[in-house]
Amino acid sequence: MPLKNQQRIQTDTARNRDRTHTTTTTTTSKKTVSTSKQLAGGVVQPRPISGTTKISSATTSIIFGINPKQTNHSQPTKIITEVDDTNIDEVLTLTDVSLIPRSFLTEIQQDEVYATILEALRKKMPYQIPPKTPPRQEEDDEEEKPFSPHLLAIDDDDDDDISVDDEISSSSSSENNPIVSHEDYDTDIETESIVQNVHDPTGREQYRELCQQANIIPCSYFMAHIQDSEMTLRYHQFNTEDIRAITKTLYTNLNVEHLFLDGNHLQQQATKHITQLILTNDSITELSLADNRLGGDEGTKEICRLLTLNRNLKKINLSGNKFNELDIAQLIEAFEQNKILRKLDLSHNCFGEHCGKTLGAFISSNDSLESIDLSWNKFRGRSAIDLVNGIKENVRLKYCNLEMNGLGPDSGQILADCIKQNSALEEFNINGNRLNTSNAFAIAQALSSNDSLQVLKIANNQINCDGVLAVFLCVKANEANALREIDFSYTVVTQETVDVCKDIVKLKDGKFRYRIGKVTPPKLQPNSTSECYVKTNEELLNRLRSNAANVKPNAD
Repeated sequence: MPLKNQQRIQTDTARNRDRTHTTTTTTTSKKTVSTSKQLAGGVVQPRPISGTTKISSATTSIIFGINPKQTNHSQPTKIITEVDDTNIDEVLTLTDVSLIPRSFLTEIQQDEVYATILEALRKKMPYQIPPKTPPRQEEDDEEEKPFSPHLLAIDDDDDDDISVDDEISSSSSSENNPIVSHEDYDTDIETESIVQNVHDPTGREQYRELCQQANIIPCSYFMAHIQDSEMTLRYHQFNTEDIRAITKTLYTNLNVEHLFLDGNHLQQQATKHITQLILTNDSITELSLADNRLGGDEGTKEICRLLTLNRNLKKINLSGNKFNELDIAQLIEAFEQNKILRKLDLSHNCFGEHCGKTLGAFISSNDSLESIDLSWNKFRGRSAIDLVNGIKENVRLKYCNLEMNGLGPDSGQILADCIKQNSALEEFNINGNRLNTSNAFAIAQALSSNDSLQVLKIANNQINCDGVLAVFLCVKANEANALREIDFSYTVVTQETVDVCKDIVKLKDGKFRYRIGKVTPPKLQPNSTSECYVKTNEELLNRLRSNAANVKPNAD
């Protein structure tokens, strides 16, 4: 360690003398403290400090790093500015660490070479030299804490200065505010951050992360209703990645029970994600995949896999998916293995003349389905007869919709037999099936002995006003019937039909609703023969009138 030049030694000596004088004055008299500022050329000029600031002997001891028990006498002492081979023995004999240069103390603490010297100093002054601690980070090494505030004034730079006010302020703040461990503080923050990330009961954060990974825009409606029991996501034009994010989010969701994904033109891969969701989440009991064009080789296979492995789904809507005769065999096989399904919607597909027999056989033997919708398909001729025969033999079905299939007049009698023999069916929709007046008479006679059917929809057929009258006459005559609604919308009727309907309403205490078309004047002939409207069986109609006349409503 080289010695400094003569001018530096003189400057340090003057600074030491001024500090010693200030300490003595503060300890003995507790009067106004002044500090000295060194000017260029080594001249020292005193600078006054606020008169209200006082330093106690205890505070002075802390500032100078001196043992409080040794503060009874303050004498001028020699401060060592540099340590080298010539004065190392003198350093080891010192009793005050404040007299040792801070740079030397820092060096012996950081360098293992000086371990012996550091241990010797620590044995002599254990309360002044803190134990060695390993450095944490590069930033902590640069911001080392001084051993004593007084040592801050001992610097190699001649231009630095420090005031006693600064020392007092630093010491007071250190006493009033205990040092907080940076490691503990960082640990607390990290723990809180982890808890916030894990605590996501709604699944919204997981959904956002999945969307961010796939580089897609999150669906705001999905996030807003993620805790509802019914999730309606119709016609959002979702792609495969959208469906993947939604289904993965719903894996652990116990709120959603009804999921509607109609009109999204789902692809095969998207259907696989939906299948995995249904197999994973036991809370979803209703699924709607209408208008997604899933019909075809791969799409049909995935739907069949869903139906075969399903253990919780009770309602499924597969309407508008272009299923056809090539898909019917696979679908029926999947339906037969599923004993959980209660409601099945296959409307608006392309099932034709070769599908009636297969579907009819499935329906006749099924004992789990309670509702089936086959409307807007193409069951005609023999296919229609086989289908209706299957419905007739079913003992569990409560709702059946065959609207707009074009069953034709040949199916009229089998429809009447179905109504007469099936004691489980409660709602039957045969709107728009080209039925004629003769078919209406057959259905009317079947209603005379039925006591289970509650709703009959037979509008938009080729039935004249006498056929409508025959149906209502039989309903009136059968006091045991359970009918509460009959729909003959857009069918022309006579005033006699209106009167019979009013009588039925009275007989059922107002719990009966009917829909009819326009009422024709009495002068018009409703029984004109044509291709659409066949001539009425007057004898049968009169007999029905007679039977209905015996049942009269109570007088008001």
